[in-house]
Amino acid sequence: MMGHVDTFDWSTHPEAEALTGALVAEALSASRPAAALADSVTRATSTHLSDWLDHVSGPVAPARLAAAGFVDGHGTAPGVWRHPGAQLPAVVAGPARSLALRVDDAAAFSTAHGGAGPVVGSPGAGMRAAVVLDGAVRVLGVERRSWTSGVSPVESGDGEQLAAVRARRLWAERPRTAFRMYDGAAGVADARRRAEQMVALVGADLAASYVMEEERAFWQRRNTAAAVQHARQDRLGLGWGNHDHHTFRSSREAFRGLIEVLVVLGFSLRERFYAGDDAGWGAQVLEQSGAGLVVFADVDLTPDEVAVDFASAELPASEDLGTVGLWCALHGESLLAAGMHHLEGQFDFDRLRDDLAERSIGQMRPFSNLPHLRQAFTEPERWPVEPSRLAALVSAGSLSTEKAREFAVGGAAGSHLENLARRGGFKGFNQANVSDTMRATDPRLLA
Repeated sequence: MMGHVDTFDWSTHPEAEALTGALVAEALSASRPAAALADSVTRATSTHLSDWLDHVSGPVAPARLAAAGFVDGHGTAPGVWRHPGAQLPAVVAGPARSLALRVDDAAAFSTAHGGAGPVVGSPGAGMRAAVVLDGAVRVLGVERRSWTSGVSPVESGDGEQLAAVRARRLWAERPRTAFRMYDGAAGVADARRRAEQMVALVGADLAASYVMEEERAFWQRRNTAAAVQHARQDRLGLGWGNHDHHTFRSSREAFRGLIEVLVVLGFSLRERFYAGDDAGWGAQVLEQSGAGLVVFADVDLTPDEVAVDFASAELPASEDLGTVGLWCALHGESLLAAGMHHLEGQFDFDRLRDDLAERSIGQMRPFSNLPHLRQAFTEPERWPVEPSRLAALVSAGSLSTEKAREFAVGGAAGSHLENLARRGGFKGFNQANVSDTMRATDPRLLA
């Protein structure tokens, strides 16, 4: 059904980061308006301009790009250089300088910045763009749902646009809450059927993009930190263009179905994480490179299961609930009633922590504090728990009566916004601290 490769040894790429950083610095030096926009992005959203860049253009020799690890036409159109091993913007070599920011809505970005021209490309297309500064340096907002067309906006016909609307509706209107506590596998199977129909209508890249756009919106409605930060970013018309990865939690019996949904949407399996015998947890990382999306899929595991390809295995239900299993039993599957456990965005790590603190949103202790990777969750959003779920957990011996009373009164830890900062183009995650991370998000410890 699905292949798996475990040889993902991500490293930093300082030469590649220095190359793109130099192109950005030269562009900002050549244009005061562009520099002012970059400064406003940092001050208003606690991010760096680099956290948003889809691609940059400027005078750089193809030989330099190749030497730094960029590949011409890697998963995209010729003339667009992407680095397969680094998380960095694409590069277009040429005399003209431009900075393209990845945004959720090019029209909203244009309106927020008094756009210099029309929005080019059809709504919902693989690439849509709007120029907001056009001088020595061109600055534009880009909706990126597919790299197929490179840096050229896509104009779709009426039939294609109708198909896009139908595809979106398939996911937006699905019955997330119709599948109750023990129907997770059936609900995920329904999601797979819908994903297959979406791909048939618009292809995997667009289908995956529409799905994650809907998932971000659903998660945001249930997370105060997300709503506050999104409002800050949306004042500049940016949306969640700085997303890093999306994290879904799954019960054991629904996990294979969740992976199948993602594979249908064009995701490929990357590295696996094992949290250790004491944590009883694992995660499969998946990437949809065509759409520029990454997913963490979390599940409870027994010690002997970490040695198998658990993404393809049927995992039987277990009454011994770990961090992920208990979360799903309390709130539901991430793909269904609960929504994502967290969205991780790229930020100015210290600035976001301090700026959210001024808005009464706290941050938990960082679980990655490395030169090339810093990560921390906001304090958990507490969600009410249905009495029937608590009663079932107590009856099964999976939750103490005392803890059930705590959850009934004060709710249980639900979701987070994750603060992340990358350096050196590092594309991976912190393997060493996964056990600590899972313990830190166990509802029993956060009650």
